[in-house]
Amino acid sequence: MVGKKWPIVVAAILTLLGTGYGSAFGMVPYETYVYDYEGEYAVSPDAYVPDRVLDARDMGIDSGNLQQPADLVAGEDGDIYIADTGNNRIVVLDGRFRLRREIARFVRADTGETDGFNSPAGLFFSGEGLLYVADSKNARIVVLRPDGELVRILEAPDSDVLPAGFVYEPTALGVDPAGRIYVISKSTNMGVIALNADGQFDGFVGAEKVAPKVLDLFWRLITTKEQKLRSAKNVPTEYNNITIDEIGFAYVTSSAIDARNQYNALRNRDKSSQYAPVKRLNNMGVDVLKREGAFPPAGDLVSSGRVSRFIDVALAGHGIYSTLDSTRQKIFTYDEDGNLLYVFGGYGSQKGVFRSASALAYRGGSLLVLDRDTAKLTVFRRTEYGDNIAEAIRLRKERKYNESIEAWRKVLKQNPNFEMAYAGVAQSNMRQGEYREAMKHYKLASDWENYFKAFAEYRKEVVGRIILLIPFAAVLAIWLAVRFFRYAARVNASGWRKSGRRTLWEELLYAFHVMVHPFDGFWDLKHERRGSVRAAVLIVLAVMGADIFRTLAGGYVLNPTDWRAVELADTVLTVLVPFVLWCCANWGLTTLMDGEGSLKDIFVASAYSLMPIVVISVPATVFSNALVQQEAQFLAFFSALAYGWALLLIFVGVMVTNDYTPFKNLYTSVISVVGMGFIAFLSVLFMNIMQRMNAFIATVIQEITFRL
Repeated sequence: MVGKKWPIVVAAILTLLGTGYGSAFGMVPYETYVYDYEGEYAVSPDAYVPDRVLDARDMGIDSGNLQQPADLVAGEDGDIYIADTGNNRIVVLDGRFRLRREIARFVRADTGETDGFNSPAGLFFSGEGLLYVADSKNARIVVLRPDGELVRILEAPDSDVLPAGFVYEPTALGVDPAGRIYVISKSTNMGVIALNADGQFDGFVGAEKVAPKVLDLFWRLITTKEQKLRSAKNVPTEYNNITIDEIGFAYVTSSAIDARNQYNALRNRDKSSQYAPVKRLNNMGVDVLKREGAFPPAGDLVSSGRVSRFIDVALAGHGIYSTLDSTRQKIFTYDEDGNLLYVFGGYGSQKGVFRSASALAYRGGSLLVLDRDTAKLTVFRRTEYGDNIAEAIRLRKERKYNESIEAWRKVLKQNPNFEMAYAGVAQSNMRQGEYREAMKHYKLASDWENYFKAFAEYRKEVVGRIILLIPFAAVLAIWLAVRFFRYAARVNASGWRKSGRRTLWEELLYAFHVMVHPFDGFWDLKHERRGSVRAAVLIVLAVMGADIFRTLAGGYVLNPTDWRAVELADTVLTVLVPFVLWCCANWGLTTLMDGEGSLKDIFVASAYSLMPIVVISVPATVFSNALVQQEAQFLAFFSALAYGWALLLIFVGVMVTNDYTPFKNLYTSVISVVGMGFIAFLSVLFMNIMQRMNAFIATVIQEITFRL
């Protein structure tokens, strides 16, 4: 087994020992980690560490503790605004996290009366520097200046499009640069409510289309109207939070996706938006979030019966965004392509973990997390490791590739297991025309799509250097193949005149005659004894060897990994077991249907029929090392040719061996396939019974021994 990662692991251990990262983990009550391309959990240096944990007293709030705080946002002036939902107020903190003011009351310009909030749940700062408040229980949006002066109030939208009984209870909101307002309303599954700058209803955006299942359609045809009303309905996704980026696209999160569907989409690397817990909606409501990482942005890969439930998203700049998982109280951070950068946090009462985190926001290099149950604000400070990742991504975003490669190398010195850093170095290699280096780094990053792009460019360079040798190599290969087949033809022709026992080499070479002359070949295989059981066994072993060779020596287009562990059990199950089942089932059936072939005859004929798999798959495996992903269809063609040819030979071989007509051979072959399944079922059942009998006998013996 050849491994690509053992030097990385050794380097990581040496780095940890040499730089003291092992002790760094003792400073925080959580592990920072990522998942690699194979889905393996990999601990990394801390990207963020808790700097301060603040309660109301630490903030200088003398008017009582925070009660069920739901949201927070950082203003352009550096002030922090917290939605103190239980106390119906907005708490404003200065740059040192000390109380600057409280906004609980404001004066309405239309009536001159003093008004206030009722469970303010969501906050957003617009590009104009205005604070938008989702005044949840008052069913409205309140727009304020940073000092608390009222600008306007947007009441609940009035539109005939809204369904009867619709309850407008805004819990989160965002405003794009054009002034369009996007509102998340509690228990609304029709998407995000879009309002124009005047607060008028524009429609719903981002609702995922739900395709009914065939079974559901059939059920609706046979059920009564009353049963339809009582049955559960397929409804679109319900969103729970939103934020807007600098170009006006909306990041939305959802925690109402079916857990099994979400987990399956994550494990299957689904890049669609159907079961995505975080999306990025453009102005038309279409999800444009990139999911080019090893796994889509959907939280933890380890389910344990619980999937990650995202309840908030915060933007760090340069395409980096973080999501808050309410299931495990963790923070997942991704880049603009959907690559996982790091995960940290957890459940608990220590500094840096949470009881019920409700919101997060960035302020410069700090990350702020609000805990609803403890009513505390945790301020995380970005470490040197986090700084290096952010700097590398910034330089890449600004197309400063020569500088970004140095930043990525700093990251790799701190964490040699970080696959994305290798991809970052490889991108710079590609732009500098260093394709072989790019291949090496893309392979370490397990970024096979870009690996093949680099490989295609490197192949052009190599072909340009040896272009004069290629025709000679092709002619030589064809000449050797022609010489071999002529030699095999001479040996097989001389075998007609030979009497007595033939050599094993002659028996093996006869398989090439059977490949191109099946009717004559199988007749002589049985009646002239041109083959043997020993040669048939070697051919079956050769097919198994070709399968192992494909695993070990196949190009990355066949097996995109350097971890080429050979599982002999898999080879036995895919080659030997089906072959043995076929021979037994076909012999057992044809014996009852006037077949003239013995079990030995069927075994030999079927084995000789497998020679095309060896002849075609071995050269195809070697050739696969020179192909890219776009050319994989050539391998698929040769694989289909090899197996199709072998199946045709098996059909002809059994027909000639049993002296059947084509039609009779066809239906006996079909029944034989069914018999294979029946034999396999009985075998599994027998083994299961034997295991249970063994367990029963062992239990009885143990009980007798115990009583004696």
